[in-house]
Amino acid sequence: MRPSQQPADLAVKDSILIRRIGFFCRILIGCWTFFIGISWYWNYQAERKVFYKVALAEARTVIERDALYRRWSSNHGGVYVPVTVKSPPNTHLSHIPERDILSPSGKQLTLINPAYMTRQVNELAKENSVYLGRAHLTSLNPLRPENKPDQWETDALRSFENGTVEASALTIIDGKPYMRLMTPFITEASCLKCHISQGYTLGSIRGGISVSIPIQPLLDASRGQVVGSLAFHGMIWLLGMGVTGLGARQLSRSARAQKQIEEDLQQQTLQLEDEIAERRKTQESLQESESHLRIVADYSSNWEFWRLPDDRFVYMSPSVKTVTGYNVQEFNADSELIHTIIHPDDRDLFRDHTHQSDSHGQILPIEMRIVCKDGEVHWISHVCQQVFTSDGIPWGWRASNQDITERKTAQTKLIELNHSLEERIKQTVADLRHKDQSLIQQGRLAAMGEMINNIAHQWRQPLNNIGLIIQNIQLSYEDGTITHEEMEQEIDKAMNVIMHMSGTIDDFRNFFRKDKEKTHFFIGKTVRRTLEFISASLASHNVQIDLEDDESVAVTGYQNEYAQVLLNIISNARETCIERNVAAPRIHIRITGENGRSAVYIRDNCGGIADDIMPRIFDPYFTTRSPDKGTGIGLYMSKVIIEQNMSGSLTATNSVDGAEFRIEV
Repeated sequence: MRPSQQPADLAVKDSILIRRIGFFCRILIGCWTFFIGISWYWNYQAERKVFYKVALAEARTVIERDALYRRWSSNHGGVYVPVTVKSPPNTHLSHIPERDILSPSGKQLTLINPAYMTRQVNELAKENSVYLGRAHLTSLNPLRPENKPDQWETDALRSFENGTVEASALTIIDGKPYMRLMTPFITEASCLKCHISQGYTLGSIRGGISVSIPIQPLLDASRGQVVGSLAFHGMIWLLGMGVTGLGARQLSRSARAQKQIEEDLQQQTLQLEDEIAERRKTQESLQESESHLRIVADYSSNWEFWRLPDDRFVYMSPSVKTVTGYNVQEFNADSELIHTIIHPDDRDLFRDHTHQSDSHGQILPIEMRIVCKDGEVHWISHVCQQVFTSDGIPWGWRASNQDITERKTAQTKLIELNHSLEERIKQTVADLRHKDQSLIQQGRLAAMGEMINNIAHQWRQPLNNIGLIIQNIQLSYEDGTITHEEMEQEIDKAMNVIMHMSGTIDDFRNFFRKDKEKTHFFIGKTVRRTLEFISASLASHNVQIDLEDDESVAVTGYQNEYAQVLLNIISNARETCIERNVAAPRIHIRITGENGRSAVYIRDNCGGIADDIMPRIFDPYFTTRSPDKGTGIGLYMSKVIIEQNMSGSLTATNSVDGAEFRIEV
């Protein structure tokens, strides 16, 4: 995916995700509303059932009360009451003996049967109370027309004939709600006294007791419960809606954060892939360099080897057979062979030897004898150096052995011929060594160049020198004009150049080695060290360096990474000067302290940076050069090193005749 497409794609994905969250949120709200509605409806129905049961219980209480009154009156055969307008003699009881009697005082009394008594009580209740409701006796064949059943009572009476034991319903009477209840009226023995003439028998259904209870007070009480339940469910519904809304918002935020994390991870993955590709290129370049070095070592006349601490060989040059008579396979097969071929008198020297260095740090060889495969004793000049891993762990020894038998033989003969020449020979040998050291120093100075992109400058001259030395030896050998002393000198020159090239690799490796810990270093020394690495390339293109240094300016940070930033900026300035064919290219570097921090200004005279690309020069993979001349990652990594790793700032502006970079740490 192209970097420019990623924000648009992220916005589309984020919009789709938000719509999905909204869709599921609406589904959840609908389910929650449905659940709350079902819960409220269930509570409403439960309340209605309770209301119905309470009203029915009150109606049953009234019927039970009337039944008790009637049963009491029936058990006593009725009661006598004074004859009044409201209690005249009951014509339906005229067949009852002693229906009317006189009291001892002469007061006329009449017999009141249970039904008559119940009717009067209910009429009294109807006149004096709105809560006791309405009650009366009725049947399909009533004695009194006033007791004729209405339609509901008629249906209830007929259902009693089919075995129904009770009939109830909520109805409206005179515009008001009532609970109606009716139970069958069973003929008892005490009832036959008054009703046997109607043809009733014991246990038969005479009719029914109908009760109508006003339920408006119950409805008022129930309505409060319903409203309370509705309010409670409404609060629960609102709480659920709030929680759902907050959850949806939090989920949206979490989803956006998750998408952002995924996008950041994808971006980091792309960066890591680019870094891996860059490192792979570097490794391939190093492998190619190693291959070149191996070719040089394989064709060297000296016996070269790299021996591990356990005496195994990592490398041994084919020239070992010429020097010792043994081949590489024999040394690999017998780890003790390296010690066995040493002359017995020199084994202690070889086992415990150490090397001294000259004033330039060049290792001085030791001379010892070896016993070749054919039994001959040869002298070799042995130089070795311990090798360490990147972690500082010993990794064996790198050695070079030169056959100096002819030279040692000549020296011995000279000593035997004229002892008086000893001092002159010593002086001559000292002069030769001094010349060797001078040649080594000249080779090192000639081989210095810039690093990474300047490896070609670093190695071109030494490789040319080696080629010329080899050609010179070959031509002189073919012409028969080369002497043994001249051959030794030429071989020494070639070996010195090779050793210098090997040391150059260590310099590059140390320069690129990543700092593990922050250190305190002086800016000026780091700038000079960086300039030394690229001085050859700058000189080859006539780029003049002006350095204005405050030697007291120092910082705490990663020195190698800081040097890499300097190298990137100076190399960019050099390449710009070359591309624009600046007549007198110049780079001015000023080191100073500002407000307790270090500041380095790097200014060139190459025309500056266009205004339309100035804001983008620190973007990753942005470059105005062709792919073979730049990847666009240098300034981006430089900004990361300074601002993220060292908490500083890296900026760029245009000066009068060029660009100026400012590094503050």
